[in-house]
Amino acid sequence: MKQRRRSSLFWRIYATVVITVLAGTAVGVTATWFILQERSERWVGRALEVLEEKNDTLVEALREPERLEATVEALGATIGTRVRITDPKGRPLTRRHAHDDGPPPRHPRRHSKALRQGRTLVLNRGKNRHLILFPLMDPQTGRTVGIASVRPNEPPRGIALGVSALTMLVLLGLGARSLSRSLTSRLGRVEASALRIAGGELSHRVVTPQGPPADELDELALSFNGMADKLEALIQGQRVLLANVSHELRTPIARVRVVLEILEGRVNHLDKSDADAADKKHVERLRKGLSDIGRDAQELESLIGDLLTSGRLELSVAGGPLEVSPVRLDELSQHMAERFEATVTSTPTPSIQGDRMLLERLLSNLLSNARRACPDGALTIDVAAHADGYVIAVEDEGRGIAAEDRELVFEPFRRLDEARSRDQGGVGLGLYLSRQIARAHGGDVTAAGRADGASGARMVIELPKTPPSRG
Repeated sequence: MKQRRRSSLFWRIYATVVITVLAGTAVGVTATWFILQERSERWVGRALEVLEEKNDTLVEALREPERLEATVEALGATIGTRVRITDPKGRPLTRRHAHDDGPPPRHPRRHSKALRQGRTLVLNRGKNRHLILFPLMDPQTGRTVGIASVRPNEPPRGIALGVSALTMLVLLGLGARSLSRSLTSRLGRVEASALRIAGGELSHRVVTPQGPPADELDELALSFNGMADKLEALIQGQRVLLANVSHELRTPIARVRVVLEILEGRVNHLDKSDADAADKKHVERLRKGLSDIGRDAQELESLIGDLLTSGRLELSVAGGPLEVSPVRLDELSQHMAERFEATVTSTPTPSIQGDRMLLERLLSNLLSNARRACPDGALTIDVAAHADGYVIAVEDEGRGIAAEDRELVFEPFRRLDEARSRDQGGVGLGLYLSRQIARAHGGDVTAAGRADGASGARMVIELPKTPPSRG
């Protein structure tokens, strides 16, 4: 048994997911860093502007401790920060709020000196979280009277998670879309090929890349082509066998007919001789038996003819090598109506390219079935031109065909109990062959109820204006 190759398609899907997740994480982290950096820088700039503007107000509030807390609260609400005020040595002048995450920083000596000199310090406390140390300068003396410690209200932790998740989803969507399109397009080719083979194109195959299969989908296509090869060989062999057997049966049937003619001649000779009543009775029985054998031989010959015609249509490409010639459907319908005592209603139709003999066989089968369904009723043939082609409708006044049986009647050797019994003639190939002939011309045959709703069947032939190209 052939060893199964490793699942390259599995690894392709697995690698796509893993690489997409890693790429999404990396891009998300990088984008988050830039976003937080930009946000932090914008926040610092905005906070410094407000602090410069509120410097004098805060200095006045330091002289009036009872309004210092309210002033600081208003300042924090304005710039969306947490503000605490200390003296130049770092001792707190405002109370600690519940959301503060630690005591006010103790400034190194170099920071204290810079703050006393009136220099603003912006310290990075990690993860794009800045701390602003802003010296409050007395406008009258020019001395630092306090230090405002300003930091964001909340660390922007949700941004990183949101940006990373969004980036990962986008990249996963793009990677999944590319992979899905690749897989579905290749599976679509296999599906389209299966539909074409199911439609009768037995020689069609899935297009596969050169060389060994790249993954399981290539193996599937190759397996499908191998199955199609075996299926085509099997069906073609059965059709050829059926056609050959049908052809070979013609010779013994011809011999039977010759023997029947000889026997009928001898029976007629015995009937003319001077024979008593008993002998004449035996002669009459012989004549009836020979007549029955003759009808059976004729039916068998008709069956062989149908099988040969069916085989010729099935074995050929795109419906068969039709003997195409110009055919006027209105004239053809009128000609066939005379044989079956039918009435024709039609408008003049231009000639179409078709096989006249097969089209006559098509109409003959439908009219013959209709006449068997209503031996004494009226048959009508309606020929009409439409935008896409021509429609020939054959209607009878028989029992009709039940809705659930209107597709079954086109199956080979299918006879409905009421309207297709063997005593009424036919072996069940007429409608099957009729549909084959119509489809060989690019059309179809369907069964329906009468257009006026009365009892009876309506067989509709649809033929295109332009016949299909022949291979």
